Amino acid sequence: MRLRPACLLYTTALLLCGLSPSFGGEKFSRVVIDPGHGGIDPGSSAFGMVEKELTLDLARRLERILSSHGLTTELTRQTDKYVELSERAEKANAKPGTIFVSVHFNAHTDRSISGTETLYWPGSAAAREMASYVQSELGRRLVTRNRGFKPERLKVLEKTECTAILIECGFISNRWESQRCGAEWFRQIIAEEIAQGILRYRDV
Repeated sequence: MRLRPACLLYTTALLLCGLSPSFGGEKFSRVVIDPGHGGIDPGSSAFGMVEKELTLDLARRLERILSSHGLTTELTRQTDKYVELSERAEKANAKPGTIFVSVHFNAHTDRSISGTETLYWPGSAAAREMASYVQSELGRRLVTRNRGFKPERLKVLEKTECTAILIECGFISNRWESQRCGAEWFRQIIAEEIAQGILRYRDV
């Protein structure tokens, strides 16, 4: 990489302060995957779809893909059980070199609303960057509304000390999108797109 004068000044200033400049994605080896809801907390439900069931299936698919790329993975729940938000965050905070990815399916009283979005804690530059990579992949192979990536003050993100994002993978309150969310082929593609975004963020 050839640095421009302004970049050289920036780099020099960081080194004088004892900091390492960052050019690109975060290096991590462990991904904690959080299937939203579970147990007594079913999450959203509509048209026969229950969020807690969809998130667990999606998380398992994502885990298999990331593991095949040499990443260590851990799910915050392996079965249909309730896990406190603080416990989910503790799993992510337990080891360095970790990122946290929480997967959900959305719902709204306006059943015409559809699409995917990726959320991150306000002010976290690393999480914003990772969210941008993941969201840019969602919908690349599927026709769906891109609702963008945006900051959101969610408790599970607040309690997570490492880089963390929460992905809303579709609105099950929308009849057409609910049918797709309930299909295995759809959740497999969503898992592959999320994984691709995570790998791009790591390797950039």
